[in-house]
Amino acid sequence: MSANRLYLVCSHHTNPEDSLLLADRAGNDVPYLLAKLKRADDWFTKHMACGTGCDHFKLGYNRPQNWDVSPPDVIGTGVRLALINGGDHAD
Repeated sequence: MSANRLYLVCSHHTNPEDSLLLADRAGNDVPYLLAKLKRADDWFTKHMACGTGCDHFKLGYNRPQNWDVSPPDVIGTGVRLALINGGDHAD
């Protein structure tokens, strides 16, 4: 099962079943693989008439973007730097 999936979403039809799967990846540090886009032409034809204009599409994720990537250790790094720069403060 994919760790993350990238979809194209119509701004007027935001339900997951109305989106077009573009790519997915198996996990952290694994590149996205392009999905087979056999139904892309039908999807664009159907959603081109939604709303006004033709640029009402956005990218969507099955899970939040970068959900499986650990955040940087900003607090820990700051504490280590403060200890290094501050020297010994023993009373």
